[in-house]
Amino acid sequence: MSSLTETSSHPSTTTININAPSNMIYDDNYLNYYNNFYIFKILLSYLGIKHEINQISEIDHLVLNKLQSYDQFPIKDTGDYFLAKSAVISRYISNNYNFSGKSLQESAIVDEIIEEILEIIEEIVLPNIKSKTINEKIKIIISTYFLCFEKTLSKSTYIAGGDDYTIADLYLYILYDYIKFFDGFAQDFYGKFPHLDALKQHFESNKEVSEFIKNNPISF
Repeated sequence: MSSLTETSSHPSTTTININAPSNMIYDDNYLNYYNNFYIFKILLSYLGIKHEINQISEIDHLVLNKLQSYDQFPIKDTGDYFLAKSAVISRYISNNYNFSGKSLQESAIVDEIIEEILEIIEEIVLPNIKSKTINEKIKIIISTYFLCFEKTLSKSTYIAGGDDYTIADLYLYILYDYIKFFDGFAQDFYGKFPHLDALKQHFESNKEVSEFIKNNPISF
């Protein structure tokens, strides 16, 4: 779980402060948290957004008291924003920075793709990532998804079908990049899906993203 406050609502001057727990238990919930928070940090890097990450040992009681009627975040307070759950924050940021599609229809497609990718990551990839190996059945399932994504990208440079990259492309990049954590599996895919490879290259050629990945190697 992470939370966010903003010092300004204008994209060009916004500084984002992120409160992130420093003592998470390593379990499936941790993996889902890590995944969403990692995507969030890649998003901030790609968009070049100024931000500060504050490691905290527990949620601020003042914030917690505001959420007593909620089972989980987010909420919007008067004045500063109090948002939590990294995936929610990512969508909020992408909306604020015109990274969620330029039309209502495209935005809906972006949301649909993100939900599908999160389902693949959380139900198929993350449960198998600890062992770093993957059986033939899972391999076929993931192959089917990649074939569909590759077919879509062969018709449009952007996965949501618009005229520019969106957060859906970033989520797809993260999914495709995660394959490297399965020993003996990455070699069966990288280089065989040219449009997915090009998407991966696009994000990793971004200077801020490249620097973030270099300085913050992912560790599950």
